[in-house]
Amino acid sequence: MKKPSILIVDDHPAIRSTMLDILDEEGFSAEQAVDGEEALGKCLENEYDFVLMDVQMPELNGIQVLTKIREKKQTQSRFIFFSAYSVPELEEQAAALGSYAFLRKPIKVEKIINLIRDKRGIPVLVHIEDAHMRTCLANLLKNQGYQTIETTTLDDALIQLRQINYSCLIYDSDSSGVEQDALTSTVRSLKTDTICIATNEDELASEVVEKIGFLTEQRKRDSLNYTI
Repeated sequence: MKKPSILIVDDHPAIRSTMLDILDEEGFSAEQAVDGEEALGKCLENEYDFVLMDVQMPELNGIQVLTKIREKKQTQSRFIFFSAYSVPELEEQAAALGSYAFLRKPIKVEKIINLIRDKRGIPVLVHIEDAHMRTCLANLLKNQGYQTIETTTLDDALIQLRQINYSCLIYDSDSSGVEQDALTSTVRSLKTDTICIATNEDELASEVVEKIGFLTEQRKRDSLNYTI
């Protein structure tokens, strides 16, 4: 079986060295780039399975690198960005460009390894009226392999819930209480295992995705323990 190929891009040599050692031990084929310019050249010449890239680098940052790659070639590489700071604008730009994930430093290596290994097809229903908020979250979910359906009206959401057993329902906590009750009571009446997650514009899309990952993994573990 071919090893997943990974490019590590960070202007800090210690991070590159540590990540190379860890990924090598995990059985991946990894190489490095010291800055955005080198990363751009490598990505244009090669097709990596994953590119792990610091979003904030001098001269050419991670967003600019991915933008230039998109302009010059079609790529199937999955881009995982990380940043030491909370920068919602950069996160939104990354999601719009089709990034696979946006993580905060200090880097949780186990999370990156799980992202690389995980091939998810988990169905998620995103019921949020605000177009920008809905699209940003849905794009990030799709980029990570989730089967994502979007609805904007309560009737459409209820039809979806009655037809498909979704793993997660994401809805706006700022919507009316009547609408929220209709959604959650429908899930209860159907006796499905759908996880209902409320969010709003104050929560980053990446935080919602992280919550989905945590809750679905927790349910999987609980199911295995119950089976045993």
